[in-house]
Amino acid sequence: MLGCLQSDLFFEAVGAWLLLAGVAGFIAMGIDKARAVRSEWRVPEKTLFALAFAGGALGMAAASGVFHHKSSKLSFLAVLYLAVIAWLYVLYQTGFLGCLSTYLPR
Repeated sequence: MLGCLQSDLFFEAVGAWLLLAGVAGFIAMGIDKARAVRSEWRVPEKTLFALAFAGGALGMAAASGVFHHKSSKLSFLAVLYLAVIAWLYVLYQTGFLGCLSTYLPR
């Protein structure tokens, strides 16, 4: 289905990395929310930010909406969406987004 991804090892690796990092980011946000509800030890924000910039930003943004976690903390959201924008820029510059856009319905 996504021939341009399958024909380019770099795009395959980036896609796999972003999928795994996104799932890890989603899970980290879920764990942090569960711990916040139970007043337990929390995942440090520095760790969450590192995960976002390592590729988990989209998963973390989704988790913020699903779990309603850190959705009112503007300083956290600003850094999170900065990571999303940074990743979208990198993906655009490498041609990854162009590859994916060929499969969008017109």
